[in-house]
Amino acid sequence: MDVLTKILVIEDEDNIRENIQELLEAKGYYVRSASNGKQGILEAIDFRPSLILCDIMMPKMDGFKVLEYIRKTSIVQNVPFIFLTAKIDRQDIRHGMELGADDYLTKPFTSKDLINAIETRLKKQQKIIGEYAKVKHELDTTVFATYYHEFNTPLHGIIGGINLLINARDSFNDKQIQELLYSILKSGLRLNHSLANLMLFEEIKRAEVYTELLTMFSNGKTQGNWPNRIETELQTMAKEIYNRAGDLNFSMQAVDLNINPEYLLRIVLELTDNALKFSKREQVVHITGKKQGDVYIIEVRDIGKGFILESLDQIAPFKQMNRNKLEQQGLGIGLYLVKRLIEFNSGELKIVSSEDVGTTVTVTLPSLGL
Repeated sequence: MDVLTKILVIEDEDNIRENIQELLEAKGYYVRSASNGKQGILEAIDFRPSLILCDIMMPKMDGFKVLEYIRKTSIVQNVPFIFLTAKIDRQDIRHGMELGADDYLTKPFTSKDLINAIETRLKKQQKIIGEYAKVKHELDTTVFATYYHEFNTPLHGIIGGINLLINARDSFNDKQIQELLYSILKSGLRLNHSLANLMLFEEIKRAEVYTELLTMFSNGKTQGNWPNRIETELQTMAKEIYNRAGDLNFSMQAVDLNINPEYLLRIVLELTDNALKFSKREQVVHITGKKQGDVYIIEVRDIGKGFILESLDQIAPFKQMNRNKLEQQGLGIGLYLVKRLIEFNSGELKIVSSEDVGTTVTVTLPSLGL
């Protein structure tokens, strides 16, 4: 037994709490205890246990409230949580599982039952941690070895531009200084875009290991006059990054949708970014959105370089789509992120593309209330 394995026991009955603590310490666990829910939360944050045992019926705060708070607190939200309860009501069990409980032990339980439940959950947690570490290692290796150029290039542009302004400003006229500032801004925006995509990719990969986190991608409603915000963001991107403010034709109908507004914005922004990136100036990109029956149809269409896509299964992280002729490539995760966000929100993605003809991407999302 690893003596550093820490267990927190939250139980209001003194004799039960003391007996559990004595048993677990005899087995080599490092144990802390709390006699009520509020104290238990404070102990969890301070102690950062490997596993939590918690009674349901307690004064001041019941076990359900404790679990709900734990799952919303980042430093302990993934800690295995086992309820100890004299209640065996199916509705209570279902409620606990929905909140993120890992197991239930019904009182009275034997020492063997308790130890088996703890060891089973700890082994599962270790497996999850190992899988996540492997995913993180693969991500780190892939990103920083293979795509170093994507970060290095804009950084050099920013550093070089600022260096010129500091040390050789008098050598430039106002127009040249304005162009230099624009170049720095463009590099900064591109770098910020790449980092935002990497952060979202990391969140998705983490949620695929800790599956209880997947709901964060499907919770939320988009309501009100949201097309105005999206159009503003698209026009800013087209102007500041591509100097193509006049190349967007935007027409999206305001309809209430079952998707987080930030993820809706990310989908349309990423698809439009690709359309601008792989088309030329004065090749207009069309962005439309309208309700058709019980769904909402988004279409992003360009007449740019296009690419060969036989199946949506080809869309994978850090994979370019046969556009090697073009200088701007990016990280190769934008389309993958779009695909995953659409899947998380019960939508559909369709791509029709031909080399040197253009690309039409169609996104189907459920309307609010379905």
